Amino acid sequence: MNDGLTVTLHDPHVADAPAGWDAFMAKEHLMAAWSWPLVRAAASRRTVIAATVRHGSDVVGLVTGRFHGLRTGRSTVPLAGIVDVDSLSSSALPGVTLAAGADGAALTDTIGALRSALREAHGGRVRGLMFRQVSAESLPALLTRPAIVREGGPIAWFPNRFASLEDYLRSLGRGRRYDLRRILAGVAASDLHVASTLRGEPVPVQPAQLCELIASVVNRHHNKWWLPKRFMSPAMAAAQLTTPGVHLNGYRDGDRLIALNVIFDHPDLPLSAGWGAFSVAEGGRRDLWYHNNLELARWCIDTGRRGFLSGQGSLVEKRRLGHEMIRQWAVLIPFPRGAR
Repeated sequence: MNDGLTVTLHDPHVADAPAGWDAFMAKEHLMAAWSWPLVRAAASRRTVIAATVRHGSDVVGLVTGRFHGLRTGRSTVPLAGIVDVDSLSSSALPGVTLAAGADGAALTDTIGALRSALREAHGGRVRGLMFRQVSAESLPALLTRPAIVREGGPIAWFPNRFASLEDYLRSLGRGRRYDLRRILAGVAASDLHVASTLRGEPVPVQPAQLCELIASVVNRHHNKWWLPKRFMSPAMAAAQLTTPGVHLNGYRDGDRLIALNVIFDHPDLPLSAGWGAFSVAEGGRRDLWYHNNLELARWCIDTGRRGFLSGQGSLVEKRRLGHEMIRQWAVLIPFPRGAR
């Protein structure tokens, strides 16, 4: 067991990262999703939880999340609610990360230490912890207490097993391979300007442009009344566009940016963290989403990465593109009233 683990909560509005935060990120090669500027940006809209997991004075993990619940007046802390332990900048990542080699006992003890820290800070206002994007490997460590478990939609990823982009295309069915080659040739022959910071090319973008492109996709595809729409805030857009480790693939029609992919780089498995694009009716072009996926696949193959995470959206199309699915669960751990 790891009885020496403690969790320290930090004010997410403070400009400087907590002691040890950046050093832990560097040591563990964490992607930009954990960067302190993105934590601060998320806190501009919601009650955000940000914490370090410590063993003595050493930082051995990070935790992020949101405190959801009933509010009154201008209070920034709910009267009562659930702390949603989740990534603040991507629905494809969990909200807790521990040092490489940490076992299930370390995760179990981290949950206990987080519960104690939240109860110390907020008392009985915190009625439970909701963990999202829980992997099959991590699930047993969260079930040492009474819990409610639900399997969520899987996370897609592109597995790089290929010597070249052509090798990847040959792995697909004839019809799919033909369509993708047509898309590559069509974009290459068009008047679009395609640039990527992954290749060292400038992609000038303003935060308002990123927000507008993301909103166009959200409004087209999240049209069920019971599904909350996740728009990007101007603060989050500004933070992503200025944080090291965030890359951009941009598509420009003349002077107008019409599509943009935000990528969180990683030496092993980067993440396609956001896709924004205008519809054809808004002046966009067809098939740019497919072209962007091909360019990401090409980059992973050329740089020897294991692949890239592609998130939870458009799963049918991603399966057709050869992406594989990672099962994940959501786990709610209620806090009995009066318990510490």
